[in-house]
Amino acid sequence: EIYTLSLHDALPIFGARTGKTTCWVIPRIWAARGFVLATSNKDDIITVTREYRSKLGRVWVFDPQAIVGESQQWWWNILSCVTDAPTAKALTQIFVDTTRDPRAMTNAYFDNAAKDLVAALLLAAARGGLTIMEVYKWLANPDDREPLTILRQHGESTMAQTLDGAMALVAETRSGVYGSAITIVSFMTNDSAMRWVTPQPHLPQLHPADLVRSTDTLYCLSQEGPKSAAPIMTALTVAVTEAAVELATTQPGGRLAVPMLVELDEAANICPWSELPSMYSHFGSRGIVVDTILQSWSQGEARWGKEGLRKLASAANQMLYAGGVKEAAFLGDLEKLIGTYYLDSVQRSHSTQAGSSTSTSLESQQRPIATVSDLAELPKGRAWLLSTGNPPVYTAMVPHYKQRPPVAEYAVSPMADTAAVKQPEPAQNPDLATER
Repeated sequence: EIYTLSLHDALPIFGARTGKTTCWVIPRIWAARGFVLATSNKDDIITVTREYRSKLGRVWVFDPQAIVGESQQWWWNILSCVTDAPTAKALTQIFVDTTRDPRAMTNAYFDNAAKDLVAALLLAAARGGLTIMEVYKWLANPDDREPLTILRQHGESTMAQTLDGAMALVAETRSGVYGSAITIVSFMTNDSAMRWVTPQPHLPQLHPADLVRSTDTLYCLSQEGPKSAAPIMTALTVAVTEAAVELATTQPGGRLAVPMLVELDEAANICPWSELPSMYSHFGSRGIVVDTILQSWSQGEARWGKEGLRKLASAANQMLYAGGVKEAAFLGDLEKLIGTYYLDSVQRSHSTQAGSSTSTSLESQQRPIATVSDLAELPKGRAWLLSTGNPPVYTAMVPHYKQRPPVAEYAVSPMADTAAVKQPEPAQNPDLATER
């Protein structure tokens, strides 16, 4: 049931139609007692969990592509996370991660020059108290010296020098650099999405630092395609997790008293943050529970590379494989991780003098517990759970419609005193007894 799997960061791998939403995402959101951030490209997560989560705190929905058909109710200043040159470069990298195929061929000079240019303009817009839309306007007019003036007025001499150098390039080279930069911020032509990150006078402003101190819920929705809001959604996800890290550093033990859940459904497609593998272990130590949900191992490799995905998997306290994958290399590694067992070897002999005899030995009869073919044909509703410090477990997953959410009164602020936190009672449902 939903409380038997504790909230630790995880790498769940669910092939198509293997119960990802019904058996994992929804129960995990139900089990969380603090703030929750959930990403998705469909409306089913909100449909099932919104009513329960609304009893715990405010529900915020980011839906620029009208996936659930909800009108905009708030806005977020995306430049609020740009405070200096490093943060401007970090935001630029998020835009690159979400607008470029990681396997695409690039020119080292133009790529780096374009990223430096975008970072300088982002910092200029933030320092000048302007909106992010100014960045696109400046890129469309390379002769506009307003951002250069702003950087110099605010003492950003290094970034000013970078921008001045880009503006002074020969025409052909400058055209290439500015053209590459415009590609990085091409999502800014999506007016409906940009309204979520530019001031809306009649709507409240979302502040990540306030969110992580609450028991609210933030649903971030986006789909792949020309109107994808992945750059904004990823930037918002990163801003919220960084705000949680900052809050955790002020708490006893350097971690949130009540874990914050970050449920990254369709992470490789709609929230492809390149720094996620490096941050995974750190998030866990801060009480920030991150689930990076993939459809296959190769999907993760395509996004973060072989080493990046292995780093993420090693840092995760739990890895769940729920079937539906036909990748021999991945399944072969999983077979080895699950381990082996010894099959008794039985020998029988008979003679007229001594009669019959039977002997049993364990010699060279080591067999895999789950073969590659077993893993490829895993029945629906079953999964292998590999968790830190425990042997692999073959388990039956319980869909949300055979559970019920916990009592809403058990939600607790991330800043709560852990000594005062009451543990929730497990859901009582007789149908779960045979499936546990």
